[in-house]
Amino acid sequence: MGTDLERGLKQYGVCLGHEPDSHEFSTLGGWISTRASGMQKNTYGNIEDIVQNITLVTSKGTYSKTNLWPRISNGPDMNHLVMGSEGNYGIITEAVVRVRTLPEVRIYDSILFYDYESGCKFMYEVSKLSQYPASLRLVDNQQFQFGQTMKPANKSSWDDFVDAAKKFFVMNIKGFEPEKMVAATLLCEGDKKE
Repeated sequence: MGTDLERGLKQYGVCLGHEPDSHEFSTLGGWISTRASGMQKNTYGNIEDIVQNITLVTSKGTYSKTNLWPRISNGPDMNHLVMGSEGNYGIITEAVVRVRTLPEVRIYDSILFYDYESGCKFMYEVSKLSQYPASLRLVDNQQFQFGQTMKPANKSSWDDFVDAAKKFFVMNIKGFEPEKMVAATLLCEGDKKE
């Protein structure tokens, strides 16, 4: 499972960085067979960028590349045939993957927008930059409201007060409308300079 894999890698100061929405319920073999994309693809790439070699057991035998080079300049790459095959060609039993050093800093944040169109314009402008967050998602108003209902209860009266003050500021001072506002969630990670 994804969380088990990352927990094991963390002991060595490295990470895979591949986090599909089903991270805690899915496996490396499943990610490969579905050609999965992760929330942090901006930094770590999609699964096809991370996987260096695959061992596939088929009804006719076992397939595995004889070298671990990530790219060969001649002929088709059989790994790309296996990726996304949904198990039609065999069962993935092993994979060699690229790992990266754990980021020094990890910052989670969000940005509110008055409406979906403003959020889309922001996403477009970010797409033109040379560097972007490891993860950046725009959630529409319905998703935003659902997320607010799923928010865990505060543990103290002080937290309740701070949340009420934030809500007052956003709605009454800044003029956000609850039925229109959207948010972009982001994860920035790297060294302190980045």
